[in-house]
Amino acid sequence: MKVRFWGVRGSVPTPGPKTVKYGGNTACIEIRGDDDELLIIDAGTGLRELGNFLISNDLPNGPLKLNILLTHTHWDHIQGFPFFGPAYIPSSIITFRGPVNAIGKKLDEIVAGQMNYSYFPIKLSELRAQINFVEIREESFDIGSFHVSTCYLNHPILCLGYRIMYKNKVIITIYDNEPYRNIFADTKKSNSSDFEDQIDDEAIKEAEDYVYTQNQKILDFASGADLMIYDAQYTSEEFKTKIGWGHSTIDHAINAGISTQCKKLALFHHDPVRTDKELDTLQVQTVDKARGLGARHMVVFFARERLEVNL
Repeated sequence: MKVRFWGVRGSVPTPGPKTVKYGGNTACIEIRGDDDELLIIDAGTGLRELGNFLISNDLPNGPLKLNILLTHTHWDHIQGFPFFGPAYIPSSIITFRGPVNAIGKKLDEIVAGQMNYSYFPIKLSELRAQINFVEIREESFDIGSFHVSTCYLNHPILCLGYRIMYKNKVIITIYDNEPYRNIFADTKKSNSSDFEDQIDDEAIKEAEDYVYTQNQKILDFASGADLMIYDAQYTSEEFKTKIGWGHSTIDHAINAGISTQCKKLALFHHDPVRTDKELDTLQVQTVDKARGLGARHMVVFFARERLEVNL
């Protein structure tokens, strides 16, 4: 099985001379089985280049039947689809699977919304490919030879992590996830709330148990991965002013990799302000930190566009 990264950036595309090495496109990952079975995770701006590759590389062998797994429907994870070449080819069959949205709109309505005529000249209904939408929750299902399981993550809208098993190999995606925290304990410590006196120790303990359970659930879901692709948008210092934004830190990623005993840890969803030079520096620091924590057999790296990982 092979993984290829087509977009590794978070929040917004960042083209320019300072992001050439790691890339400026938003989230898009290609997974290939040994017989060219194909899964796509997320449809950020990296999907455009992947579409061009599929037309050149795969289409000559027959019609494209593509499965796209969406972690969630924030714009940086769907905005590549209007520019996805295979969607304009009549023989293509494209199936989206993604979480049911909490605000009441269906998955097809959300993807179609960015192609409203006010924003884009071609409507979803005018695309020539056959496009299907399947709403999913926490569940397991098969797509060809891939066995897929899902787990809810902690993000401002409903978001899924994916566990993809192919033969005896496992890929995990845990991004756009912020570790759960005990807001009652945080409020009590801050001494800044009018309600702090109403928060008793029992409420703090109950919340602590819940937080532990939810964080452990995600770690259990991700255990034993050959490759784990993990949210590392912030440093620990940056995270202090980003709490509640729905992302993790580099330290969160390292600790998760160690806890789950993954073999390869790909740090993903790079902050849009992060330059190639900064990522190079963080790469060295992160490897040293992981080794210092005893993770000598875990390969740790920052994902970059066009990087291929063989499993």
